[in-house]
Amino acid sequence: DDLIEGGFPDKSLILISGICGTGKSIFGINFLVNGALKGEPGVYISLEESPEENIRQMKTFGWPVDELIKQRKLLIIQPTLYNYDALLTKIEDAVNMIGAKRLVLDSLSIIGMYFENMYKVRKSVLELSALLKRLGCTTIAIDETEKEDDMSAFHVEEFVVDGLVMMYFTKKKSHFERSIAVIKMRSTKHSTKIYPFDIGSPGGITVYPEKAKNKQQLSADQR
Repeated sequence: DDLIEGGFPDKSLILISGICGTGKSIFGINFLVNGALKGEPGVYISLEESPEENIRQMKTFGWPVDELIKQRKLLIIQPTLYNYDALLTKIEDAVNMIGAKRLVLDSLSIIGMYFENMYKVRKSVLELSALLKRLGCTTIAIDETEKEDDMSAFHVEEFVVDGLVMMYFTKKKSHFERSIAVIKMRSTKHSTKIYPFDIGSPGGITVYPEKAKNKQQLSADQR
């Protein structure tokens, strides 16, 4: 929140990108749980893991998942995908079911596989953004990249979304370090530096603003 003047802009669509193991799904879950605890219901759309697997992961961070679900402040679903229009309908139904204000889609990378070309991928993200803004949701869409410097899976998503947050898993001399950077965030004056973060229990993700690096420093660490 400190890096983007208080938090994601209301009803925006934010892309969280990074390679495997950077903590993207945990970031998304963290966003939903924090919102639910503040009275903002949220929906987690999982296109890979089952709701049971997601709930088990959430509990490792000490979050009151069962209670939030019981109170209809959190809804976790794994829709069966057979076409993109059906997914949009499923998202709308889930949001309306609990009056959701926050939503996480995990992951956008899988949706892109349903289209033959990049034009249709970009069009699908635009349609998703329009739907979510109409529904009044602030949304995180997770994107898995193959290379650390890639901003998105299909190289078009970053141009469509309102914000882009990159998550890194950088090799140092004797260990790996996770870090995060805000590349784009409309309607905010955001930081452009790279910040280390940890994933731990309880609480989930903790970012360390006082240890900011620039891109040149990150490259030097890799060498």
